[in-house]
Amino acid sequence: MMRFTDDDSVENGAYIKVIGVGGGGGNAINTMIASGLQGVEFIAANTDIQATGLSTYGAQTTFTPPGSKHRIMQRRWKKNVAGMLAVGHPTCKYVATACATFPPMDYMNKVRKALAVGGPTFIHTYDPCPKGWDFHPRYSHEIGEMGIRSGLYPLFEIIEGQVIYTYDCRKSAKGRTPVKDFLVAQGRFAHLIPEDFEYIQKRVDEMWEEWEIPGIAPIKGILKG
Repeated sequence: MMRFTDDDSVENGAYIKVIGVGGGGGNAINTMIASGLQGVEFIAANTDIQATGLSTYGAQTTFTPPGSKHRIMQRRWKKNVAGMLAVGHPTCKYVATACATFPPMDYMNKVRKALAVGGPTFIHTYDPCPKGWDFHPRYSHEIGEMGIRSGLYPLFEIIEGQVIYTYDCRKSAKGRTPVKDFLVAQGRFAHLIPEDFEYIQKRVDEMWEEWEIPGIAPIKGILKG
């Protein structure tokens, strides 16, 4: 169970934590942030049923259905929001990525840290969605683990600019697993052909083999890897 604790350091009244779930919740949070609301900590959760800047390349969503003329409608490479935010907003005290199913307790530990730090914090969570990703719910754990082990979803936390890998797929016994294994386990990628898998694998390889901070940022900027 998630526990919310009081922050005695906050002056002038209550300190509020707002959790926005889904598209409506995300829109509400965006509005509050844009209005400059102070004394509030925001937590947002959304899915990949609709195409967003975080959707995996080639994914079938309600907004990007494959067709006979255009096999791939989701042509953008997913944004590395956590890394971008850490570089662009150094005042953010805690930035992390997490998976709801793998490794054990990693997700909960990061949520606890973010709630305890106080001030601006951000966690980008990767949560397998049976309905949106088109797989049986019993495989949620396996799907999560495959995405992490493939390197498509790096797991890390950034505290005061210091990067810490909480799971480094390069150092596992078998190294990074093929991204194709993760993709073919989901119906939303059923329309992909070999050249699509090769392109996605190439982009993931670049993240880990060519970026200055592998899997996180192409250039170090203010980060310490």
